[in-house]
Amino acid sequence: MPDSAPSVPSKVPADRRGALVQAAYDLIAAEGFERLRTRDVAGRVGVNIATLHYYFPTKEALIAAVAEHLSFQFSTVRAPSESGVDPTALDRLRQEFADSRFYGSERPEMVVVMQELALRARRDPAVAAVVEPLKRYWRASIAETVQAGLDEGVFRPGLGPEAAAGVITAALWGVATLPLDPAGREHVYAAIEQWLAPEHGSSSEKEYPDG
Repeated sequence: MPDSAPSVPSKVPADRRGALVQAAYDLIAAEGFERLRTRDVAGRVGVNIATLHYYFPTKEALIAAVAEHLSFQFSTVRAPSESGVDPTALDRLRQEFADSRFYGSERPEMVVVMQELALRARRDPAVAAVVEPLKRYWRASIAETVQAGLDEGVFRPGLGPEAAAGVITAALWGVATLPLDPAGREHVYAAIEQWLAPEHGSSSEKEYPDG
C-alpha cells in the first residue's frame, strides 16, 4: 500500500465497508446520482472522508460497489414462493410476477436504484460491468422458463425462448418503472400468460422465433 494511502482508525468496525455501501445506496434511492456526495455518505456512517477513501479511492469505485450490492439484492430478495420443490414453468413465471409485486410494494428502492444504475451504466464502464450481466442473467432465466414451458406443453409452439424472454422482461420492467396502479399491473401479468398460452396461438398470428 502506498505511503500516501489514508489509514483506517482502529475503532472502525470490520463491516464499515458494507455500511458505506448501504449509505450510498440509500442516498441514491432517496436523491439520485446527481445528489450523491461522498462526504454525505461518510457523514451518514459517522466517519471522515479519509476513511471512506481507504475503502473507495474514487466515487466511481463506490458506485460500482453499490451496483454489486444491488445485484446481490436481486439474487437473494424475492417474494415468498407458493410452489413446491419442483416448480413448473408456469409456477416460475408466476414467481416473476410475485417478485415484481413484492419489489413494488415492499422494496421500491431496489427498482429506483436499478433505474439510476441503468442510466449511469451508459457512460460508466465499471457500473455497466455489473449491471449488464445482471440484466443478461434475468433474461436468460426467463428464457429457460419459456423453454421449460414449451417442453411441458403449457406455452404455445412457435415461440423462441430468447425472443419471448426479451418481450417478457421488457413488460415486467415497464410494470416496475411506469406509474401503473395495481389493477394495471395485474392486467399486464394476465396478458403475458394469455400471450404464452397454447390456445392463444393461431396460424394468422405473428410468431417470435429466436434470431
